[in-house]
Amino acid sequence: MPQAEEGFTTDRLGRLTLRQPRQGYRFSIDSVLLAFFATAATGPVADLGAGCGPLCLLLHARGLAGPYCAVELYPAAAQCCRHNFQAAGLAGQVLEHDLTQDHPALPAGGFGLVISNPPFGRAGQGRLPPDPARAAARHELTLKAPDLWARAAGLLRPGGRLAVCLPPRRLAEALAGLLEHGLTPKRLRLVHGRAGRPASLSLIEAVKGGGHNLLVEPPLIVYGTGQAYTPEVAGIYHSLE
Repeated sequence: MPQAEEGFTTDRLGRLTLRQPRQGYRFSIDSVLLAFFATAATGPVADLGAGCGPLCLLLHARGLAGPYCAVELYPAAAQCCRHNFQAAGLAGQVLEHDLTQDHPALPAGGFGLVISNPPFGRAGQGRLPPDPARAAARHELTLKAPDLWARAAGLLRPGGRLAVCLPPRRLAEALAGLLEHGLTPKRLRLVHGRAGRPASLSLIEAVKGGGHNLLVEPPLIVYGTGQAYTPEVAGIYHSLE
């Protein structure tokens, strides 16, 4: 059960414990599915827009040694991320940093894997949440998609991978933008809440300087009967226990 403490909660995700701000953006199943979609990579991992750090903790739980570099703009989320790194024994660092700016801890070509669960909504479209951190996590207020592709391309070594999730409505735009920045989409998997329903999420993996062959994987269905997870999703959560 979540425990509140001075504006924060401590939440369980299997054997993992994550502290996160009680107000503002909070991690969801999207992060779990993205972390288990990403191809395991050796060497440094960068999480761009890390929030409280769930992607790094989940990759670590999968066995990726890192080291990890989590980049988060908002102080409360970055504070939680540092706490979670220390509690989980992750090797690496948390940068409270604006990704539109350079940083010495983010060297060009220094990472084998970049992962990101970026804002879904275009700037100027849709209703903004009143909380600034939640608004920035859902809408491109501080970092637009082309800037994210450019930053990821700069950070990745040749052959390095970017794993990202976006709503299907932005899929065509994302695939074109990735190619424009030298990141070749190699794997695509669509996530459906239930069988027979439209996709609600797209999981994309691109390779820096990769060949032009895109594998479209079978759809991932989240729920079976009632509120029960399908065996695949239940297996993911079971692996975290």
